[in-house]
Formats: sequence, structure tokens, C-alpha cells
Amino acid sequence: MGVHAVNMYITANFLLLVAAMCVACVRWVSGRLANPIAYRRQLRIAYALSVAAALLPSTLVIQQRTELMPRNAQIWSAASMQDSHSAENSHRIAISIASSEVSVPLQAAGTMTASLLLAGFAVFAITLLIEAARIRRIIVDAQTIARRRHVRVLSSQTVCVPFSFWLPGSHFIVLPADLILRPDDLRMAIRHEAQHHRQLDTRVTYIYQLLRALFFWNPAVHWLYKSVTELQEFACDEVLIVQRKVSAHAYCSCLMRVAEAAVNQQNMSICTGMLGGAGHSILKNRIEALLVKRSRAGRAPVAMALGGAMLALMSGMTVAFSATIQDRRITPEVAQQMLAVARQRGELLPVTPQRVLLSAVHPGDDFPLAVNERVIEQLNRLLGTPDGRAFMRSSLQRMQEHEALIVGALAHYGLPAELMAVPLVESGYRNLPHDGHSRHGAGLWMFIEPTAREFGLAVDASIDERLNVALETDAAMRMFGRLYEQFGDWGLALLAYNSGVRRVEQGIRTTGSRDVWQIVEQGYENDPDYVARVTAVLLIMKNPTALE
Repeated sequence: MGVHAVNMYITANFLLLVAAMCVACVRWVSGRLANPIAYRRQLRIAYALSVAAALLPSTLVIQQRTELMPRNAQIWSAASMQDSHSAENSHRIAISIASSEVSVPLQAAGTMTASLLLAGFAVFAITLLIEAARIRRIIVDAQTIARRRHVRVLSSQTVCVPFSFWLPGSHFIVLPADLILRPDDLRMAIRHEAQHHRQLDTRVTYIYQLLRALFFWNPAVHWLYKSVTELQEFACDEVLIVQRKVSAHAYCSCLMRVAEAAVNQQNMSICTGMLGGAGHSILKNRIEALLVKRSRAGRAPVAMALGGAMLALMSGMTVAFSATIQDRRITPEVAQQMLAVARQRGELLPVTPQRVLLSAVHPGDDFPLAVNERVIEQLNRLLGTPDGRAFMRSSLQRMQEHEALIVGALAHYGLPAELMAVPLVESGYRNLPHDGHSRHGAGLWMFIEPTAREFGLAVDASIDERLNVALETDAAMRMFGRLYEQFGDWGLALLAYNSGVRRVEQGIRTTGSRDVWQIVEQGYENDPDYVARVTAVLLIMKNPTALE
């Protein structure tokens, strides 16, 4: 399940909750008006809000807009930055800055959403299939007592409550057999169930069953369905009494007798029964609405105003909360665009006098920039995760403390500005002390002890000159100058800085190639994807808007 589908599903769940609350609000407002809103109009509002809750999320796919509210969660495809290194090398880029965002892998979010949807759908579908089989048995065993066009009126010995049921091309009204002995009740029951067919309640119920199946785990959808079924019953009662098809007192007496007989009757979701599956409190409210609060002139303007305001509210919430999930993944197309920008820009960051001098000494045109699967993976670690983005922002901020020193050293030795990415990958521009492991480095450039001594840095029990940023930076410049002079390629020089000269030479001999990516592919790296990580950092440094 893709990020758009996850976003749509989450938004639909939220809108169903809003729709349920709006329906409750309409009923509450109507109940406090001297001239209440007609139940038929309340029912139409409920239908409109339900349709809006189901369909508005689909507009997210084509919606091009500026966010009105902050995104609360991110979807990413790469592993977390915290998992990007083995335990042995975890000190190099350990993310310690907590992110305020919530993040989950795309596959996990999609799988979780799909699993919940399918599980709920399966549970509910099984329930409906059992009900359908029960209804089929009732209809097969029932006796037809009347037929008019597509409407069949059936008498059944197994039901206690009249109900109506629709299948394409057929309309059923099923009545308890003992109603035949009470002609007045029989006539009122038929008219009540026929009104359900006229209002299309028997068809609409299928739509609500589908919503309940798709959003099974959302209590709001079940509450909304319950409210709609109650409004359907109120609307039927209202039509029968207002149009004077039946006597209000006789009709209420009929409802009471049906309720007494329905004590042990099991409700069926895909049918519309005379009691609507409601409890005694709703039956009491129906009788009061018929006998006590009978003045309902319609209130069309009020209903239209309420319905319009609530639809506008839901539309606004769709826009505001549609960004629940954000897709931060870097696609190959986006990576290629970043590469094109990087090749055009030349400089890493905004121009300063030091960088102007550095660009004049060494323009860096021969520094390798490429986009491949390894680089895209690292871009996703750095840009596609909250902790990766936090790491990049904090590292670039710390870089400013050492910028003048490093830029000056690069200019002095005639080295490319792109080497400013190395301390970011090595230490996040933190002057890290040695952790006691013989194979681990220290300082900004993370020199190990043998390399530090080789380039004239004192490392012993009393002093560690690797923590002197100026001295270690000078040593790093001399080391990179030597490596480039030896290999004549900055990609190989980077690889040798991380893995050692001998290993790079062995990789060249084994692969028969001087292409750093072919050598890396064969495993001649110390830290996995080191060159790819430096390349990804360079692309980000030359595309500063990527961190916005």
C-alpha cells in the first residue's frame, strides 16, 4: 500500500469521526428548536456527510497545495540513520538529536494499514455472509401473500419484526405470520417497510455495510451507521404520520406490540426493520416524536445552512489534515535532479571570500559525482528519515565553527572544496575523543593512531594531537594530497582514506578496473558504502533546499 493510499485511509477514518460528530450536532440542534428540522432533511444531511467522508480523501491524489498544518508523521524507505552502521562503527555517525516527528518505514506502515483493513473486512464480511444465509432461508421458507411489480410481501413463521430487504430487481417486505390476525397492524407494517424502499434505505444500507467493513476498527463508522438507521426510522414514522396515512396513536400502539414480540429477535444489518435495531430508549423517543413533538415544518433553510457549513468544515479538514503521512523518499528521478544541480552549482554553500579563493585554486571539476543505487540509499538515510535530516542540519551548523580553518587549508594545499564533506561523514563535524578501541579514530577527521603518527601527530598517554583541529586538518590535507598524487582519482583517494592504500590497490588488481564503484561493488571498503555516503553528503551540500 503506497503512501497516498495510507494517507487517504487515515484521512477517511478521521473524516468519518467528524461526520459522526456532525450528525450528532444536527440532531442536538434540531431537538432544541421550537420548530425542529424534519427527520427527512436530517437523514439527507447524514447521507451527504457520509459520502463526503468517503470521497473527499480521494482528492488528495490530485491536490496540489501548500500545507496548512505541519505533517505529523513521515514515510520513508531507507533504514534509520541509527541502523546505518554496524556496532563496530556506530560511533562515526551516532544520531543523538531527538526528532519531534514520528517515523515509520513505508513497508511497515503500508503493511499495518493493509492488514488492519483486510482483517476487519474479513471479520465483517463473514458476519454479513452469515446474515445473508439466514435471510435467504427466511425468504425461501416464507409464503408470498402479495405481489406488486417488483415488490413481494412475504409472511414468515420465523420472524417477529417486520423488515424490508432489497436485491437488484427485487424488493422484499417480510412480515411475522401473526400480523395477519391483526389487519390494522399488518397494513401499518407494510406501509412502514414500503416507505423504507421509497427512501432507498434498503439500498443505502449496503453502502454503509461496505464502509463498516472497510473501517471496521473505527468506532465512529459504527456509531454513524447507528445514527443513520435511527434517522431512517424517524423519517419513515414522520412521513406516515404527516401524510396522514396512519393514525399516530394506532401507529405507536403497533410499534409497542412489535417491540414486545421482538424481545428475542436477532438484528440483521443488511435489512431495515420496523424497529431499526434500536433499543427501548430510541423507541421511546420515536413515540414522543409522534405524539408530543409533532410540529415539524421542515426547516429547509436551517438544514441547508447546517449541512453546507458541515460540508465546508469537512473539506477544510481534508486539506488541513491530509498530510498525516509524508513521503520523504528520494527517488532516482529526484536524485538525478540533485546531481544536475550539483554539477551546475560548483560551490558547496553560499559564497564567502575563502570559498572564492578556494574555487580559484581548485575548481573541483574532477571530483566524482554520481547517482546509483548505493548513493540513493544513502540519500534516503540522510534526507528520508527524521534522524538523518536532524544529523545533516546539526552537522552543517557545526561545520561553520571550523569552516575558515578548513577552507584555508584546502586552498593552501590546492585541494577541492568537496573534501569538506569528509569530516561530516567521519564525525559529523564533532571533535570526538578516542573511545579506547584500537581500530577507531579520533578528532574531526577520525585519524587512527598509526595514520596519525605517520603524518606527524603525537598520540600517547599524555597527549593526543588528533584533537587539535588545526593539526589534524593539516595532516588530512597532506594525506589527501598524497593519495590523489598516487591514484590520480578522487574517488579512489576517498576509498583509500577509508580503507587504506593496500586494499585499494588490491581491489584495482582484482577487478582490473580503476572505477571506484566497481571496486566498491566487490567489497573493498572498510566502512560499507563510505564513498556513496560522501557522495550523498556532497549532493545535499550542493542542494541546500533539500533540507527545508
